[in-house]
Amino acid sequence: MKKEIPVLYSEKSSCCACGACVNVCPQNAIAMKEDKSGFVFPFIDNELCVSCYKCTKVCAYQNVSEKNTPLKTWVAVCRDKENLKNSASGGVFYTLAYKTVSEGGCAVGAGFDDDFNLNHIIASNVGELKKLQGSKYTQSSTGLIFREIKEKLVSGEKILFSGCPCQVAGIKSYLAKDYDNLITIDLICHGVPSNKSFKDYIKSIESKQKVKINKFLFRDKRYGWGKNGTAVTTDKKEIRVLSSASSYMYYFSNGLINRENCYSCKYASKNRPGDITIGDYWGIENEHSELLKEGIIDESKGVSVIIANTKKGIEFIENNSDLFILYESAFEKAARGNGKLNHPTSYNEKRSAIIELYEKEGWKAVDNRFN
Repeated sequence: MKKEIPVLYSEKSSCCACGACVNVCPQNAIAMKEDKSGFVFPFIDNELCVSCYKCTKVCAYQNVSEKNTPLKTWVAVCRDKENLKNSASGGVFYTLAYKTVSEGGCAVGAGFDDDFNLNHIIASNVGELKKLQGSKYTQSSTGLIFREIKEKLVSGEKILFSGCPCQVAGIKSYLAKDYDNLITIDLICHGVPSNKSFKDYIKSIESKQKVKINKFLFRDKRYGWGKNGTAVTTDKKEIRVLSSASSYMYYFSNGLINRENCYSCKYASKNRPGDITIGDYWGIENEHSELLKEGIIDESKGVSVIIANTKKGIEFIENNSDLFILYESAFEKAARGNGKLNHPTSYNEKRSAIIELYEKEGWKAVDNRFN
């Protein structure tokens, strides 16, 4: 009798690549593979598959409707000036992660390796934690980290997990129960380009400038609280990366190189999977101008929004309130300047042309098209 092989997705727009199916497979029959544009999708080895269908059942993106709604919203800026300087916005994640690690727990988030592969990693000390700091505008791989996290949770270790909303939903579905020692943070996500396209973009800079890049800051606060960054070479040379003049940063900011599901993402709403949602408090000058006028916060150094979606999330923030300058706000106020709390990035027909060009001729051709 011929065995029935599960169908993980019928269209690319129904897969977010969270990795839950890879982690749950008891036969290790599923692996992520790149398509022509570098976006990863799960593929099943038919020889290894035993048709248990755990992979299709664990898919939160296709099967789970998020029912959380915002319970409490704050304006937040961390009190540690060094942490604030090195963070993308108000320093919320790193501050909470540092506290968790210093108390013997672990923080989980996305960090680059030496070849600019972005992977979710578990940080159990401050040295590892530094890799998680700052924004990364490309998709991270979760690999088999959900399995490692479950082992730590079962053993009683405290875990702070951060990621895109789809990744948070993925690990929650994989774990299949709530752990008191797990706090989840989902990021206000604008969509994710493929990691391959980012690495090819780095290579294009290296080729044009005749340098070797070993560090990339997507947002460098020396240029203010915004979306301008810096590429750092092996000989310490700094190359300023303006969001308006960089092909990758411009196309990302305008939603032209995201993976397909990002344009219909159900998490770009008030129904969030994380205990906490964090991001930039864009529009702070309109929603809480009194904080700026009175000098309580300095907008140029970055300001975060924290949204607690569960009682556990509220307790976690309130128990760590001494680490931040905190002011209560409202979800509606934060959502006015953060479109991705209301709806996903709109699809633009230019995306098809850019992705097709990239698939056929590589990032150099995409860069030439931009310039």
